[in-house]
Amino acid sequence: MITHALLGLLLASSEAQAAKCDALLAKARASNGAAVAAAFKDLASCDPELAGESFKDLLKNATDSDALHDLSLVAVKANIWQPVWKMPGYITDYDVRDEVVRRIGSECATDESVVTFLQAAYSGLKDIEFQRWQKALEGCDAPALNLWMVKTAATPPQKVYDEKYNTLLGIYVKRARSEALASLQTAAIAAAEAGPFDMILAQMNEAVAAPMGGEMAAADKEKLEGALIEVARAVKPEQAKLVADRLANSGSQRAAARLLPSIYPNRVQAGGAFLYGAVSVEAGECKGEKQAVLHFAEVTEPGKRWVILGDLEGPMRAYKPKLKDCTVESPWSVATTPEPVKGGDGIEAWLAELEKQWAGQGYSVKVQSEKPIKLP
Repeated sequence: MITHALLGLLLASSEAQAAKCDALLAKARASNGAAVAAAFKDLASCDPELAGESFKDLLKNATDSDALHDLSLVAVKANIWQPVWKMPGYITDYDVRDEVVRRIGSECATDESVVTFLQAAYSGLKDIEFQRWQKALEGCDAPALNLWMVKTAATPPQKVYDEKYNTLLGIYVKRARSEALASLQTAAIAAAEAGPFDMILAQMNEAVAAPMGGEMAAADKEKLEGALIEVARAVKPEQAKLVADRLANSGSQRAAARLLPSIYPNRVQAGGAFLYGAVSVEAGECKGEKQAVLHFAEVTEPGKRWVILGDLEGPMRAYKPKLKDCTVESPWSVATTPEPVKGGDGIEAWLAELEKQWAGQGYSVKVQSEKPIKLP
């Protein structure tokens, strides 16, 4: 049982402690420049909560980047994180802000508390607030942070766009370059259903991107293609198509073609080939009447090409003309089904739509079936 005398002593001790902390706060408020950090350290030792509440007001007393760095570092070491996380938003001079943030990050190599502070910022801050700490994360050269980045990059959030995660990936990719591909491959597969799938694909490309005006190294291109192909083979056809489009648009059409079985698994023909429809249009004016002959052929392709049109223009325009005494448009236009088809029904529907389009332009349309083409 606490006696009245003991209770009185406890209250007196508490009041004395509060008075001591108030005095330290007053001292901190009266300090300037380099002295602010030392005064804040004493205040934090006395009352961490009071120190945290006072941190923002004390920033104005830290009159240069050295003082701001020292004050922030003292707070980090005292586990007073929340006000330090917000600190970059209070500094209006962006050069000073970036310098302070960068220097805090550089402490990682010798101070584990800074590593923990930066890791916690990822979960503790909103998007724009986290972005302000980008230079600290870029300058934090600590094995523990590197391992954390690898793990965090490989476990994406389950939403289509997350700016904070994208910021982290950008930092990680800049640091690890092509070595980031393994984690990003894992992340893309995990994000295929409901996560930032497109964002991760873009970061995979960034991991091996050449400097402006340069060309991607052959070894890096091979690593990227391999990682993207593994992603495509592990996800649904819709996502595999996005991967293939990205490969094709970057010039890796043969790599994109390797994904055809993953994108169109029910359209693979005997021997692994794919079936397309192709048409060349012989169109012109014949004695005042617009006429068009659709020279149609089935095309078998062995799965080596993402786009087949270029290899068909020559043979499709080599068919024997059917229009006589006409002014014919040259060269004949050539078109193919936009993707492989399962069978003849798909080709017939596409061909019927072409007939309708030409008839809608006022042409009398005929279809001329030609010999099938088998691409090597």
